[in-house]
Amino acid sequence: MNSSLNAFPQHDPSGKAPKTASVKLDLSAPDGEFTTPYIEHWVLQLHGVAPERINDPEVMNDTMNRVVTHLGLTQVSTHSHYFGPGVSTVIILSESHLSAHSWPELGYLHLDLVTCVRKLTGEGMRKALSEAFMPSRLQLTQLKY
Repeated sequence: MNSSLNAFPQHDPSGKAPKTASVKLDLSAPDGEFTTPYIEHWVLQLHGVAPERINDPEVMNDTMNRVVTHLGLTQVSTHSHYFGPGVSTVIILSESHLSAHSWPELGYLHLDLVTCVRKLTGEGMRKALSEAFMPSRLQLTQLKY
């Protein structure tokens, strides 16, 4: 393995958010044939979110269910856990899943959305999440496989 690979972003003394570093390692046998299904994987970071929007499991459930509906996805089940402060919520979708983890003391919400359908757009997600959580900053990253 190449020891020069660094999967962690470097600290920027200016206070700006570091660029995300990504390392892809394939540890499978080189002679194998593997079929991969279609997957869309989005990582969303919301900054400047009002703590009352992301520190109550019931509020998080309601808000995330509105996002799911706005995106045209299908909810199967929802589970949330309150950490005091902070909430983690997972919504199982017919199309895969949406998870969220909040740090209300920082006004920060991290979401991970995985689907097996070609229906999401960055603009659609930006609109749905901006309306639902009203962040001052929203970062979207689509992971490619």
